[in-house]
Amino acid sequence: MKVCITVDLDNYQDYESLVDDRCAERPPSFYADALPRFLDLFERNGVRATLFAIGRDLADPANRRALREAAARGHEIGNHSYAHPYNFRSLSRARKAEEIDGAAAAIADAVGVAPVGFRTPSCDVDAETLELLAERGYLYESSVFPSPIMWAFMLYGRLFVRRADYQLGSPLAVLAPARPYEPRAARPFRAARARGTGLGLLEIPFSVATPLRIPFYSTLMRRLGPRAFDALLRAHGERDLLHALFHLIELADLRGTSLGDALDRAPGLGVPFEARCRFLEHAVAALARRGQAVPLREVAEAQRRRDAAAA
Repeated sequence: MKVCITVDLDNYQDYESLVDDRCAERPPSFYADALPRFLDLFERNGVRATLFAIGRDLADPANRRALREAAARGHEIGNHSYAHPYNFRSLSRARKAEEIDGAAAAIADAVGVAPVGFRTPSCDVDAETLELLAERGYLYESSVFPSPIMWAFMLYGRLFVRRADYQLGSPLAVLAPARPYEPRAARPFRAARARGTGLGLLEIPFSVATPLRIPFYSTLMRRLGPRAFDALLRAHGERDLLHALFHLIELADLRGTSLGDALDRAPGLGVPFEARCRFLEHAVAALARRGQAVPLREVAEAQRRRDAAAA
């Protein structure tokens, strides 16, 4: 089995804008404390992960150095847009292209390698975004959340998120395959009927388990705890690929910050730092024991080789 651990590098201001009307003029960076904790955790467990970076953050030399270290330690750096707009599907085609290309340039400049994978903010992918990525030669996209639990997250956002432009991915994503697939040109949540008839890039969705399609998604799992995570692993069984998503904030110490206070007030979001650390230690070790932990790029490259051999 291959295990893919991905981390979205959403930063302090990306969360603050969701839960607090007052945004810090000079927000701190999770790259300073949370990213080194993730890198050390991965090293202890023999994990090579995929980190999805936001281009905007790489204007800071310290963030650039931290990301360069992550790449030097064997991790893939993926594209997570330039400014992390929370309404990616609603952007014009030109704006989407700017978000993709701006982040790609910033990442290539920081680490010396252009990204070959993309993840939209808030899983908010559509056919137009996939077309833009295919035109640019991306190997894969990884935003599809094939679980009805996304509907619960959508409802939560309506009730508690303060940003007027906040949206999650299409509700149709729950119909998508729960395995890597080549999307159809006009129907991104459906697999192409035959090789070579789709968009030419691979969609790698988040893994799910049980008939309820519970996702390996840290925002949910950190609330349920290690026992629930282990039960989900057992339910997943021995499928070829297990893809679990985490966020940089999981290992950020928010004590004494306005964001920490705001999250503590938001229903379901305030998990103490020590509890988050314990959960991540357990979850990453458990995932690493399931199989070889590799970046998403290697999964996409292996699929491309299989397709070429079968042609």
